Amino acid sequence: MPIAAALIVLILIGGMLGSWFMNNFEYVSEQVRGNMGAEARRNPLLAAERYLSRLGLSASSHMGRQLLVEPPTRPGLLLVRDLGPPLPQSRVADLLGWVERGGSLVVTPGNAVEEGRGHPLLEQFAVVVESDEFFAAEEAGSITVPWSGDSLQIDFDSDKWFSVYSEDNHSASPDNGFSHLLRFPWGEGSVTFLSDSDFLTNDRIGEKDHALLLAYLADDLDHAWLLYDSQMPSLISFIWRVAPYLLISIALFGIVAIRRFQYTTGPLLSPRMTKHRDLLEHLQATAEFTWRQNPSVGLLEATRKEVEKRWLVSHPLLQQMDQKARCNWLANHTGMTADSIHRALYSQQGDTGQLIKITTNLQRLFTALHPDRNEYNGSGSRVK
Repeated sequence: MPIAAALIVLILIGGMLGSWFMNNFEYVSEQVRGNMGAEARRNPLLAAERYLSRLGLSASSHMGRQLLVEPPTRPGLLLVRDLGPPLPQSRVADLLGWVERGGSLVVTPGNAVEEGRGHPLLEQFAVVVESDEFFAAEEAGSITVPWSGDSLQIDFDSDKWFSVYSEDNHSASPDNGFSHLLRFPWGEGSVTFLSDSDFLTNDRIGEKDHALLLAYLADDLDHAWLLYDSQMPSLISFIWRVAPYLLISIALFGIVAIRRFQYTTGPLLSPRMTKHRDLLEHLQATAEFTWRQNPSVGLLEATRKEVEKRWLVSHPLLQQMDQKARCNWLANHTGMTADSIHRALYSQQGDTGQLIKITTNLQRLFTALHPDRNEYNGSGSRVK
């Protein structure tokens, strides 16, 4: 019995608290507008893409000129926010061929016409873009959709409008009478020109009847492609879009390579510097370097050629002799043996001991050629 009473008391207390909460609090739904995300900042037609997706279309946004150069394989809505630079005539024919098979092309001339360049697509339908930045009207006003008869409130840019010289079109003019929307039937599809498409961007598509006009443009279609930027991207932007990890790897490799080049490899050698260096030290250093590089070519061969050249110039008859006869002749005139002369002038270099002997014999040959000269032998005495 006490337990049942306690339960009744708890139920009463809970009921009183619930009644107080319901009388003092209510559920309120509040919409808070946050900051625009990175994808929305990059793609001004992101809201239009999601709106078409909610209508049941397979919608996607793109950038670049690929859809203009190679139209989609299936019919659908192709909305081009800025037509960009002029296309070759063959590409225009391919684009119109896609429209003829049931595609709906909606384009805004954009900056290409503002810069004074014509466009073959506009010329195909005899459409001229007019502009006047000092036009007095603040907004274009309401238009009547030519293929449905409904009146829509669309804020077209009043500084731009169309002049058309073709009667085979459906035009929509706001209250001020200037054409801002032109639609041309083409085969099973149509080509629609908009004087501007800023009213379809993320910030403005929710205003007035802007989204409703987009729904009319995509009526009875299953696919939609929104080309928000038709300019050709730079090479770095293109590589970043298709292979970002490649650019990251190259950047990291460059940082590591620059860091690596800042360090030397191997132990540091202390420079051998002397306070004074005279000519003999310079000659000795040059001889040591030549000896380390190639002693045969650097010292021995040059000395052999110089000694033999001096004998040939002094005794021209040696030029007509072969090596053997020349060595015999020199042996008769110098007192040296023919073998020692042949080894000194023509033999292959051997070890260090043989090199010393060859060098000594070359010095004797030079001294015998110039007996009147006294040469130093390196010890301070003179060689006679």
